[in-house]
Amino acid sequence: MSAKKIIGPTAILTVIVLVVTALLVLVNGMTADKIAALKAANDEASKKEVLADADGFEEKTIELDGTTYTYAEATNGAGYVFTTSYKGYGGAVECMTGITTDGTVTGVKLTDCNETPGLGAKAAGTDDFGVSWRGQFVGRAAGEELKVSKDGGDINAIAGATITSRAVTNSVDKALEIYNAVTGGAN
Repeated sequence: MSAKKIIGPTAILTVIVLVVTALLVLVNGMTADKIAALKAANDEASKKEVLADADGFEEKTIELDGTTYTYAEATNGAGYVFTTSYKGYGGAVECMTGITTDGTVTGVKLTDCNETPGLGAKAAGTDDFGVSWRGQFVGRAAGEELKVSKDGGDINAIAGATITSRAVTNSVDKALEIYNAVTGGAN
């Protein structure tokens, strides 16, 4: 095989790869700000969903057990929103948990959930099942230890999705732990 038969197609393929790479970089640069703005708007809407009485939020940080956590404090004193995550079946399950100033959970929303469709993904659902399942956490208070029923607790796991159920339960429990660190416990 001659060098000409190898170099020609290789050079053409190299040029195509370089052009496609340049186009991807250009498109990424054009959309990065829009994607970041959309994520910020979605995060703000999620915070308002889990802590409806808040009129706005101020971002703050706290260090707990060597890890720095960022949380949102309601500007009108309605409470806090903590974003936590634990490993589920399909990766990290990220939860936003609203907690009032007296330490009561007001809402839980899954903001990142790559769990199995029809099983673990049901935890993030906006249908009656998902809303009802996450509703188990509403009204829980700081100081309670949350566990799924298979682990001796009273949180009902989703059938066939115990790992996801544990991830969400552990995330809400961690949010309550961070709340206690921020406030020194329920007021």
